[in-house]
Parts: sequence; C-alpha cells; structure tokens
Amino acid sequence: MTRSTFVLAAAALSVLALSACDDRPSRSDDDYREMPVETAPPPVKEEVPPPPPEVHDTTPTPPPSSSLPPDERTSEQTVQPESETLFY
Repeated sequence: MTRSTFVLAAAALSVLALSACDDRPSRSDDDYREMPVETAPPPVKEEVPPPPPEVHDTTPTPPPSSSLPPDERTSEQTVQPESETLFY
C-alpha cells in the first residue's frame, strides 16, 4: 500500500510540474506594439577647477642617513634590561 501511495504522489507531483511549464502565451500578440525609445540627454560638461598654486616648502630637509649611529654600550650592558620589570 505504501508503494502505491508513493507512486501516486510521484505521479501527482509530475503532473503539477508539467502543468506549470506550459508554453502558452499569457496574452495575445495582437496588441503588441513597440515602445518608443527615449533618447539620452546630452552629457553635462563638468567644469574643472584650476589647480591649486604650488607651495614651496622653505624648511630644509635633513640629509639622508643610511647608517645607524654606533652603539657605545658594552656587551654586558646590552643584555641587561632597561627597567626593573620582571617578565615571567
């Protein structure tokens, strides 16, 4: 009995699925007419603001330093912490 119920339900779902896929036009083509095409308005020309005046920086730039200053600490000082904070 359950097998026949399953087959009947499958058949009913198949019929519903196929009826939803009909290829009939939903309206007649007699009243079809092309819609007029609207032309786009001309583009608006944007005014470009004048460039800002150049500002000359009067502050002299320091010379580039590609090397670090020499470390004047001894090797014992380099391994000692700079503060008394203990890290565990």
